[in-house]
Amino acid sequence: MSIDDERFELLSVLLKRRGTVRRLDEGPAAKRTLVEALDCSRSTVDRAVRELESHGLVAYEDGRYELTPVGEQAVAGTTELLDRIGVARELRPFLEHLPPGRFDLDLELLADADVLLPEPGNPWAMINRHVGVLERAEDVRAVLPLLGLHAQQVVHERVVEAGARAELVGSPEVVRTLVADPDFVERTREMAETGRCRVFQADERPPYFVGVMDEIVQIGTDEDGEPRAIVESTAPAVRDWAETTYERFRGRATRVDLLEATADAEGSTAD
Repeated sequence: MSIDDERFELLSVLLKRRGTVRRLDEGPAAKRTLVEALDCSRSTVDRAVRELESHGLVAYEDGRYELTPVGEQAVAGTTELLDRIGVARELRPFLEHLPPGRFDLDLELLADADVLLPEPGNPWAMINRHVGVLERAEDVRAVLPLLGLHAQQVVHERVVEAGARAELVGSPEVVRTLVADPDFVERTREMAETGRCRVFQADERPPYFVGVMDEIVQIGTDEDGEPRAIVESTAPAVRDWAETTYERFRGRATRVDLLEATADAEGSTAD
């Protein structure tokens, strides 16, 4: 049997005998105590403790059964695994739209995060939440695989009228929209003129959205250009990850001269 097979068998035994394991995790117990606690027959307890003993998880000492050091570590590891599975299950609507192998944040750090989704009768609920965060932000740093007009309008208002700062790393398509699309270009130029807005162009489309807006972090996924889910967190560890991730994307991107780019676009429009 390979090491991996042994591990899976051990996990299987722990899950199969989870009632006995849970009780012994509270402390040593005599067989009668186990029968009462588990509300089962003595023969059922006999089978359970024998199987756990055979795997070195439980030992009999002074008339009582107790977890061995191996058992204690196995229970701790299994609990951690089940917690991680629980977090992944809660995050499924977010995770299922992520490209495989491109997301390196420890999911346990998102255990207390809010998962924002389109709601029945209100498909823009998560976008409205995103815009609501932008409306209060003094400092915005974001990695953008896509761009919304409403969000740009709010960031423009914050930068031009409220003195906020914005720094964006966008896909080539996002940058093209900012500096050339008639619906965006004037606001982009006005933000650039304040000196408080910088834009960088990534070599390729980022696999997900990352926004650091004051103390709030949002991470978003999309499918075919349509937003699907946003995870929102204020956990310091998530913010550290988001800032590091933003810096990594920015380090690989090229600074865009917004005044020159928007002037060229507006000149072309005039011609």
